[in-house]
Amino acid sequence: MEYDEHDSDDDMPLGLDSDGAASRFRKKRSKVWEEYTPIYINGVIQSAECRYCHTLMSCKGAEGRSNGTSHLWRHHKNCRAKGVDPSELQDTSIPYVGVNDIDPLNMILPESLDDINYGNLSENSKYRSKVWMDFTPVYVEGRIQGADCVHCHKRFSAEGRSHLNRHTQTCSARVGTSVNYQKGGVFLSSVQSRVKDDLSPALTNGKVQIAEYASRLLKGNSSGDETHQNQHILALPADNMAPAERSNLSAHTRKLDQEASYQDLTRMIVMHGYPLSIVEHDEMKRFAKGLNPLFNMASSLDMEEYSTLLFQKEKSDLKEKIALSSRRVSLSASVWVPQGAEPTIKYLCLTAHFIDADWKLQRRIIKFGVFRSSPSDLERMIHHKEACVLESDIGTYNVIWEAIRDWNLDRKLFCLTSVSEIRNDESFSKLKDMLMQRNCLTIRGQLYNIACVDDMLDSIVSKGQHMLYVVGDLLDRFIQACASSSLTQQQLLEVVTHVGLKCPHEDAKWWHRIYFRLEVLLHFKKAVPSEELVTVEEMKIVEPICRILRVFYRVIEVTSGSVCLTANMYFHEVWKVRTILQEEASTEHSDVASMVREMQEAFNEYWQNSYLWLSVPIVLDPRFKITFIDFRLKRAFGADAAKYVNDVTEITRELFHEYCTPTDQSNIQTSNCQAHDVEIDGFDSDSLEDWDQHLTAQTRNQLLSELDNYLEDGLVPRKDDFDILNWWMSHSAKYPTLSIMAQDVLAMPSSAVHGQAAFSSGGPVIPKKWSRLNIKTIEALVCTRDWIR
Repeated sequence: MEYDEHDSDDDMPLGLDSDGAASRFRKKRSKVWEEYTPIYINGVIQSAECRYCHTLMSCKGAEGRSNGTSHLWRHHKNCRAKGVDPSELQDTSIPYVGVNDIDPLNMILPESLDDINYGNLSENSKYRSKVWMDFTPVYVEGRIQGADCVHCHKRFSAEGRSHLNRHTQTCSARVGTSVNYQKGGVFLSSVQSRVKDDLSPALTNGKVQIAEYASRLLKGNSSGDETHQNQHILALPADNMAPAERSNLSAHTRKLDQEASYQDLTRMIVMHGYPLSIVEHDEMKRFAKGLNPLFNMASSLDMEEYSTLLFQKEKSDLKEKIALSSRRVSLSASVWVPQGAEPTIKYLCLTAHFIDADWKLQRRIIKFGVFRSSPSDLERMIHHKEACVLESDIGTYNVIWEAIRDWNLDRKLFCLTSVSEIRNDESFSKLKDMLMQRNCLTIRGQLYNIACVDDMLDSIVSKGQHMLYVVGDLLDRFIQACASSSLTQQQLLEVVTHVGLKCPHEDAKWWHRIYFRLEVLLHFKKAVPSEELVTVEEMKIVEPICRILRVFYRVIEVTSGSVCLTANMYFHEVWKVRTILQEEASTEHSDVASMVREMQEAFNEYWQNSYLWLSVPIVLDPRFKITFIDFRLKRAFGADAAKYVNDVTEITRELFHEYCTPTDQSNIQTSNCQAHDVEIDGFDSDSLEDWDQHLTAQTRNQLLSELDNYLEDGLVPRKDDFDILNWWMSHSAKYPTLSIMAQDVLAMPSSAVHGQAAFSSGGPVIPKKWSRLNIKTIEALVCTRDWIR
């Protein structure tokens, strides 16, 4: 169809008048509108949408007048989408964009660069009216196309000011509302208005973007002017946007902050254990460029530097928190290995346990060093680009002592819990002797060497290794028999699903696998009673062993769980181990009974070394105190219980006596005694020394009465929701010294390994990509990940 190219520029439909009357035409309607869809805003045509390629063309020129239809004719003649099926446009050079997929205000294209006004509003008398004190201008390609009331957030056309004045006088939300504006007509207030239906049906999605587009974004721009390249796209908040997200949106333009972006990227890498080299992957670079072409991606060396800086910052904050926390800090030491093949290097991870000033139990990794390394590890030297760590710089002694000095814990150390591999290290006893000489440990170091609970259970299970392997063979035959029949196999899977058993991971401990299969067998026997798969005689072996391993598994779940527990909970869990062994020692099956007796011997050895640290937290539990220890041990040990109870009482009083004395008072007294030995002219330098000793003894007796009052007070009733830390915090005024002691005692850890690593045969691991880094970088990554979680 041919059209007259000489239609008048004014031959276009006009909009509604201010009263909302129907549209009328001053002149005949141009035939070009048969090829375009007009876009109305407040009843006035603002743009025209091509019916073929869906491009939006501007229909307004300077001063809001019509810019005619000539540019519409030109586009129509050159439109490459004309006569093409819209479904085929995706294969052409012109992308197909549906009308519902675009934001009309952002996609309006002017006829020429002259249609854009980048001038300041103060230069245009049209926008100097005081009415703009109550409205926020809405920009489209550098021109004001709308006005948002800052009181009721309703949107109006920017053509003229009379309707704005009328609304200001009748706006119900205006009274008592502060006007947010700046002189000179340049408005930078936060965009708080919601997008209503005032514009057009295409603008009711609440996500219309308002932008000041630079001329470089327009087709045909070759001026190279960079004055507008820092202009940014701002978005109005959607109606369904969360309040937190809505508050983050601001009309203030801000330049790209690469420093902040690098910090966020570092946190992401550290949090999820990504390799530092991820920033050098082509896919990551392409993704970042797609978000912002101006963003310069960092290198892996940059990420290493940023991770170290983040580590130092977080470390400084944690040091301050520990310094302001409880009087002493407990430590736990575990062995970590790189993820993957058989490691040639092992790491020692040191974790601090303390109760902070808000009476919240905290667990933070403070040191990550080399525990053991092959001195001839050529591959490590190549991968790490550094010399192999010297023997003098590794091992238990060096790593732990370096951490104690670095974190100023020489006068704050309470106890140390460690796995057997560290306790068996030659330098472990040497470290204890050194700490004792420096007077760093409480009550003669009796709480220094605490065995990890899951380590203890592993050693007990190993005593029954022979019988457990016999059971393992039985379980293998059971699984094979079930797998031979599709019916029994389906029944087996249904039992596991119904019971909700947690399947062990591939690297689970050997006895954990056996326990899981025992549970499956027992539940299957209940659901499908049959002696074909397992005989009655075999069940006499299966049932007692499963009961023992069930208790072991649940104790590890509690003591090594991701949720930190206070130390008063550990006595009850360990006591469950003793109870189940005592019950199963009388089983009818002789082989099982023999196995249980060997396990009991291993438990008794652990009890002799651990009953003190297990019992002292119970004394500080207001629901139990020393009365519970007396009750429990008399039932277990009879006449021999008196020794245990007396030891617990004495160690509690001795520990409280140390808390009655300031940390540095012993050193002060020593120096005073040395000074008193100096005689001046044959006389002592201080003739009132006996008076000072009298006052010290009197004060100590008064403080000791605090412990006696606590022990003599009635027990607190047991409740499921009892919070022992909250109880001590609320009673700190009544028991000032005892509450400080409780703060340190209740933070003692029972396990050095936490979470799923407690059931892993290899223990905790570090990401494989991190293991090839420098040890200082590994420490920064591991510690920071623990701190920012």
